[in-house]
Amino acid sequence: TYTNQVYRVNWLKAKARWSRWQEELSLVRHEMGWTISWFKHHKKEWDRRGNQAIRPGDQAYAYQQVLMWGRFVDDTEKTFNGCGFIL
Repeated sequence: TYTNQVYRVNWLKAKARWSRWQEELSLVRHEMGWTISWFKHHKKEWDRRGNQAIRPGDQAYAYQQVLMWGRFVDDTEKTFNGCGFIL
């Protein structure tokens, strides 16, 4: 009947929306992890640069960068864990 067809179409639309939402949720979780990894990479890179620097000014700048990227890592982990996602 026509009513059954309407229900089927609505059910299929709802199922498609749910599937898209699940995919988006998965992507967001991965992006959260990638963001933290990116910040950790920069922190490690600036730490390496600071250890290789010869001039005190270069060392000081690298140390500032390490602190900045470290704060990004800490703040991001705290924020993302506060969302209830398990990274």
